[in-house]
Amino acid sequence: MKYLYAILILISLSLTSGCRKFVELDPPDDRLTGSTVYATNETATSVLNGLYIRISETNNVLNSYATSYMSFASDELKNYYINAISSYTKLYQNNVSSDTEIYWSTTYTLIYNCNVAIEGIENNSKLNAQLRPQLLGEAKFMRALLYYYLVNTYGKVPLLTKSDYRLYTMAKRAEVSEIYTQIIADLQDAQAKLSRNYLNGDALTPYPSTSAERVRPTYWAATALLARIYLYNKQWAQAEIAASVLIDNTSMFALVPPSSVFLKNTTEAIFQLEPVVKGNYALFDARTFVLTNFIGTPSNPAAISNQLEQAFEANDQRKANWIGTATISGVKYLFPYKYKANTPALAAARPEYLTLLRLAEQYLIRAEARAQLNNIDGAQADINKIRNRAGLGNTAANSQPALLDAVMKERQLELFCEQGHRWFDLKRTGHIDEVMSVVTPIKGGTWSSYKQLMPIPSYEIGNDKNLDQNPGYN
Repeated sequence: MKYLYAILILISLSLTSGCRKFVELDPPDDRLTGSTVYATNETATSVLNGLYIRISETNNVLNSYATSYMSFASDELKNYYINAISSYTKLYQNNVSSDTEIYWSTTYTLIYNCNVAIEGIENNSKLNAQLRPQLLGEAKFMRALLYYYLVNTYGKVPLLTKSDYRLYTMAKRAEVSEIYTQIIADLQDAQAKLSRNYLNGDALTPYPSTSAERVRPTYWAATALLARIYLYNKQWAQAEIAASVLIDNTSMFALVPPSSVFLKNTTEAIFQLEPVVKGNYALFDARTFVLTNFIGTPSNPAAISNQLEQAFEANDQRKANWIGTATISGVKYLFPYKYKANTPALAAARPEYLTLLRLAEQYLIRAEARAQLNNIDGAQADINKIRNRAGLGNTAANSQPALLDAVMKERQLELFCEQGHRWFDLKRTGHIDEVMSVVTPIKGGTWSSYKQLMPIPSYEIGNDKNLDQNPGYN
């Protein structure tokens, strides 16, 4: 498969990157062999630091790939210029073929790197006794996060937890339940190993509480992702408990005004990625979505869909703060504006970090779990926290069905254009056929239920004869 990278590439990336918070220690010589790269605390830490740099500086599943691809496939975005030269057109019309790469290879590349790191660090007596579990926890957390995206995009996928390259060329697809079992096991292990403090570039030294960079995985990040996984797995009680761990930790986490949510190191942030791309923008999401006023042919066709625009209530501060406007060829369009730093000046004046886990989601996870458990008052209280932060009044929902609908509505408005939440929510709740059978014809395509899973790339099936295709695709 195409996703076989040597782990030492990550170390060489550390040599060239400007992301100093991950590379405060001098990275190891890039000619070190696999047998020596984990021989010291510094070199072992640089492997994980290099992984985060790699994720931050490339367009992959953890940044605008999942966000733009899944938003275009769902009802969040519209193609305002249908003839624009864009890789999104087939996704937009829900007409993806097996020849279309979504993010299979990039994700398995990162998983391979996690597997190599786990094997190099586990039972390594040369490493500091405090550092070894932290690095192991980070690698297992990242592996769980990556598999979450794969299983929700493709359904059954190969479950690879070893670094032997031969396994990657003969892997069969594992059942979805088996993948979720592995994700939960990784996250529970990560919980036991990760620090409860946000740590510096050496993965040992805590930041001062008032200036913590929230860019390394922690116990809190593992717990937040575990709450999401429990929700997806319909383990309502466990989801409520896990989300409450974050919500109840008021000394570290609190909601912030909508205008500040996506800035670096806010109290709402649980886990962020620090941007390392230099140039005309700080984050891929800003480059992908921010439109400017101009005349001519646009190259980026993404605009807010009518369905999403009309879902907002009057005076919703999320719409005021997270949706921008632009005039193109005399027509006014709305666009996702959660991340605004798409120029060097804005990047300097408005320091934004890509937020992968945040507290608002935990309130919505707990609200949904409580509604499923028929805790009406508790579900209402959590929904109201999100609505009140947006400048809206309390929810009128007062029954289990109404509360579940209310949670879905708030998730649509709170988490739009963030790492595929809407697409995955429609699938996991069984609403995708109901919604997309109406939306896809508006987009110029036709909807069939099998399209809720993306096709396995044909070249991957050609390289691995044990892979089979998702139903419905040639």
